[in-house]
Amino acid sequence: MPRPLPFRRVSVIGLARTGRAVVGALAPRGVKVFVSEGRPLTPEEKAFLANQAAWEERGHTERVLEADLVVPSPGVPSHSAVLQEAIRRRIPIWSEIELAYRVAEPEILIAVTGTNGKTTTVELIGGILRAAGLDPVVAGNIGCPAIFTAGEVAERPWVLEVSSYQLEWTETFRPSVAVWLNFAPDHLDHHGTLAAYFAAKGRILACQREEDVAILPREVLTCVAPRAQTVDLHSIELPSGWGTDLPDHLRDDLRAAWAASCAASPDLRLCPPIYTEVAAALRQPHRLEWVGEFRGIPFVDDSKGTNAHATVAALAAVPGPVVLILGGRHKRGGYEDLIPFLRGRVRMCILIGESQAYFADLLASGEVPYEMASDPSDALLQAYRIARPGDTVLLSPACASFDQFRDYAQRGELFQKAFFALDLDME
Repeated sequence: MPRPLPFRRVSVIGLARTGRAVVGALAPRGVKVFVSEGRPLTPEEKAFLANQAAWEERGHTERVLEADLVVPSPGVPSHSAVLQEAIRRRIPIWSEIELAYRVAEPEILIAVTGTNGKTTTVELIGGILRAAGLDPVVAGNIGCPAIFTAGEVAERPWVLEVSSYQLEWTETFRPSVAVWLNFAPDHLDHHGTLAAYFAAKGRILACQREEDVAILPREVLTCVAPRAQTVDLHSIELPSGWGTDLPDHLRDDLRAAWAASCAASPDLRLCPPIYTEVAAALRQPHRLEWVGEFRGIPFVDDSKGTNAHATVAALAAVPGPVVLILGGRHKRGGYEDLIPFLRGRVRMCILIGESQAYFADLLASGEVPYEMASDPSDALLQAYRIARPGDTVLLSPACASFDQFRDYAQRGELFQKAFFALDLDME
């Protein structure tokens, strides 16, 4: 029997992937669902909502607050007027992962957060556990909302990628194994301050108990006092032959995945899986993805690099001088840290998106050369014409994609499409 839910009326703010998942999970359980979307809904979305939920579009009205619970989509900032009014009226606000956790009541939950590396680490944990025959359920911010999988985890390890957006609205969410990979300025456009961003990340530790495990880097360990048993991420020893040729950031992801898997299943230490069975998870689409080589110039797609910390890691992993495609919707913090890594390493930055003027000022102040481009095809063509033998053309924008694209994946796909059209463009 499904666990009874302590509410009858739920307002869902936003009908993207998460909103649809919440509607699909609650409506069949007899919950009265109301969806509020700030943009116009498409005919397909209205058809999806028919017979499942009432809805409004083009803004949020008083109807949102006629609820026992509010579930905001991850992109809705906590300072938005509708959420602030819900707080004032003491209406509970849960993220989708809090809702999924309460529905699922998992025995083993491994949750992974961090500024960068979450998806790779989650995929690695899934690969290690699958190789050990444990049949994990992998979901969350990785692409499949947790609520979709809540009914599958009664006797299986549940491995979730969780973002700061999702964590900030949790109350009881308790991972038996929490992994916090790293921390760097990001999402300040959403959280407002670095302290608020850190506090949201810290929610992954808030409900853990002494029998749980928290895997943390040293820079986080010095700032928090978890109740759980702590493991220093940088002290983790990998099985013999694992990850010997990896760059530092991927080696850290592999360390975290190994430690988390062993915390969930201690017998793994006695008989580690064969490394080749899990290494495929290190190759994520649009994350330092080799696209190809054109007339001696390699092209690398790191569209998933959506903050300065990720772009610094990409620059460290790519050999030779770089022509860097940079820009998009910036997040109001951390970009000054790029300058020391760009000087002398980057032959030219090609700027795209709505942050062009911001980066032009920043790069000029740091004496880093740059040019402007109108779209991915224009940026890639300019980059190729500037690159010299031994250079790499790297898309690692350090910014969100939402100014020009549906998401980082579409940005990367258009970059790759532009690469394969280079022969035509050069005619």
